[in-house]
Amino acid sequence: MNYDLVIMGGGVAGLTLAQTLQDKLEVLVVEESSPGGMASKLGCKATDECLSCGVCRFINIERELCFKKFDIWEGRKITSVDKSDRGFHLKTEKGEKVTSQLLAVATGASPLEIKNLSRWGGGLPRVYSGWDIERGLNEGIISSFRDCSSLAFIQCAGSRNFREKRGYCSQVCCRYALRIAENLKFSFPQMNIDFYYMDLQILGKKKEKLWKIADKINLIRHLPYEVKEEGGKLSLVFEEQGVERKSYDALVLSVGMVPSSGTKEIGKWLGLNFDSTGFIKSYGLGHTSCEGVFVCGTACGPKDIETTQEEAQKVGEEIWRVRRG
Repeated sequence: MNYDLVIMGGGVAGLTLAQTLQDKLEVLVVEESSPGGMASKLGCKATDECLSCGVCRFINIERELCFKKFDIWEGRKITSVDKSDRGFHLKTEKGEKVTSQLLAVATGASPLEIKNLSRWGGGLPRVYSGWDIERGLNEGIISSFRDCSSLAFIQCAGSRNFREKRGYCSQVCCRYALRIAENLKFSFPQMNIDFYYMDLQILGKKKEKLWKIADKINLIRHLPYEVKEEGGKLSLVFEEQGVERKSYDALVLSVGMVPSSGTKEIGKWLGLNFDSTGFIKSYGLGHTSCEGVFVCGTACGPKDIETTQEEAQKVGEEIWRVRRG
């Protein structure tokens, strides 16, 4: 089978890119699981008003799939990618083969797993990642906090850490954490919420709304040294002039994004350059170090749903320009 463009990854970036080009090129999207990527697992964080979390944007993308003019292969894992004078040749684990003139990598990012953050309580009972809460919003996780009178958020959990080669800011953690905090505070007004941070990254179009949320919780510009379980509580330990402890019923670690296994694997197959953080390096408008291969979405770095859509549309315009010659 032959296509003008094969998009590897069917999340927000891949689907937006396909929708941008579907009237101009023969497009195939190859998705390892089901369309939607990380965004399909996020829950709406609205209270009595919309908190502009961006989940509705994915819902709109999903709705448009009813009218799609491109092909989607779901549940297909790509096992090899080769290049020849005739284009790029892909093979799936089911033995399917396809040739394409151009490729787009939209294999996304993954949330950092908190099991790697044992210093801050990763793996202890009642210690959640922000991703756990985001995903659980669709499953009624908020109700499990009904008996929780005190809750702490720790921002930049595992991020902005040059020793671990994660010195970057994922740009979304402060915003999603504040929206989750608002949802919890709306559901349980009596709950005390402390929000530990280094810097609050809440710039952008929705910053006024986010600052209003921040006024309802306790912002503490300080991070604990470690987290311990003591007497049925989670103790945040601070070491400066002596040792100080503060106890909570539950803890949320706001984790950032790391390159997905698919992003790392496909990047290596194609010999693409990676940046210092392990994401595929984009040289502007989605161009990579390999001619004919483009990248968009969180495969080339952390970003929110709105920015991902806008970027994918621009990359689509550039692909159309290149294809026309």
